[in-house]
Amino acid sequence: MILRRAFSLIELMLVVVIIGIVYAMALSTFKPPEKKELETFSLTMLPQYLRQNFSLMDAKLVCFSPCGKCKMLVDGEWMEDEVDLFPSSDVKSYELDLEGFAIEKEFAPHDIKDAYRKACFILHKRPNDSISPLVLETEGKFLYYKAGYEEVERYDSLAAIQDQYQKVTNIIRDEH
Repeated sequence: MILRRAFSLIELMLVVVIIGIVYAMALSTFKPPEKKELETFSLTMLPQYLRQNFSLMDAKLVCFSPCGKCKMLVDGEWMEDEVDLFPSSDVKSYELDLEGFAIEKEFAPHDIKDAYRKACFILHKRPNDSISPLVLETEGKFLYYKAGYEEVERYDSLAAIQDQYQKVTNIIRDEH
């Protein structure tokens, strides 16, 4: 005669509790790092913030006209929090053409909850963690967000940025 023995209810409950404890411990070790608030960073630290907190994601910091209120657009989804990034709404963005001359940048309106709002500044970090080049003017100073992974540089004028760009371009042309 073969005797079949089943688990008792207490034994099954004990196994479920142990699995639950192990699962909770495993989840706590894989907890994503807490995202720091944008407000704690200076404008020169924005590329590093985007790279550290949104690695391998398409992330855009979108600031709306009049410039000041900004939101994050990550992989096509808006994050809930809106932050005040600029102390003044007198903000301008520029692109450099192939010769290094600054052209004021126009941004397309962005859809926020079925309403389009015009953007005055967008800092775009691509999934490969490179930054789209852009010049930002705020409070009489200029920040040059270079393409790729280079550090953000501060300038006192657009002419200084254009001169630097043309010098680098000439060096590259002379090497080839």
